Amino acid sequence: MKKRKRVVTSLDKLGFIDELRKVFYQNTGLIISFFHPKRGQYDFYPKFERNEYCKLLQSTSSGLKRCLKSDRDALEKAKKDMNYCLYECHAGLTNAVINLEYKGVEIGSIFTGQILTTKPSENQFESIFKKVEQTGIPYKKLKEAYFNTRVLDVNKLIIGVDLLNFMSNYIISVEDEFYLQKEVLQKDKEILEYKNKEMDLKNELQKLKISFLEWDYRKSEPDRNSHRVETAQDFIRNNYHKKINLNDVAESVYLSSNYFSSLFKEISGYSFSKYLQKTRIDAAKKLLLNSDLTIKEVVRAVGFEDYNYFNRIFGKHEGLPPSEFQSSNRKIIQILERNL
Repeated sequence: MKKRKRVVTSLDKLGFIDELRKVFYQNTGLIISFFHPKRGQYDFYPKFERNEYCKLLQSTSSGLKRCLKSDRDALEKAKKDMNYCLYECHAGLTNAVINLEYKGVEIGSIFTGQILTTKPSENQFESIFKKVEQTGIPYKKLKEAYFNTRVLDVNKLIIGVDLLNFMSNYIISVEDEFYLQKEVLQKDKEILEYKNKEMDLKNELQKLKISFLEWDYRKSEPDRNSHRVETAQDFIRNNYHKKINLNDVAESVYLSSNYFSSLFKEISGYSFSKYLQKTRIDAAKKLLLNSDLTIKEVVRAVGFEDYNYFNRIFGKHEGLPPSEFQSSNRKIIQILERNL
């Protein structure tokens, strides 16, 4: 008898999502609330650590009504755009909402934020107070709570929400939630054990995202790795003229530098540096034969920074310096054109 497959109908069914918000809070310090559409209720984490400014506003019926409307409008936009929504609430705080669906059915949403993205000022508060004055909350009390609200750079908020959105939607999409819970939690523990407390938030979250993706792709079929290398080669061909390095290309396919380097050589037969050199030399040959650029201009146009280094690498690839390559091949082209 086949085991009946568990159907995801609400956030309550996803134990790992609950664990995920704990990890997210540990890394960002941002409060998270789950909204359960069937019950029409919010579930906050941490339960008793709430923004005092928000608590004051929601302590009145009119303030609560405005807060709920801000959330509803943002949630509708997230559904319409099929992406998370970053928004400013009626009281001037920045928030984000992630709508979660399983096979087209809404199972809940995740709210986070309740922050200021710039240092609070008197003018800002005066402008906001005019909008919420009708709530009847005392001016002095509300102002104190507003100025005590956490300030966080908006880019750090976006990084955190982007990671939360990616991981929560990925978890929902897999069939065996229990297996994923065990494997990914173990991965989280390994990453957190080596976490440097003074590391920049952006770098930490980026490493967590890369590690998660790398773990998934390592267990995938070989043609997925081939696709990653082809994507990396396209990235190199489109950006060889810029100052790019191994880290740039590895990040473009969501892999760590070390793993990408070995994978690239295994599948393409070239090391990253050799492939980049070859791509630049091939582009230089075309410019030498088909443009009016000087050799020094060609050097810059294909991404080399040193003229002598370019000459040396070009000689290794073609067996003669670029000036001779240009003159001899142009003569051949001219002869062929006269005989046509």
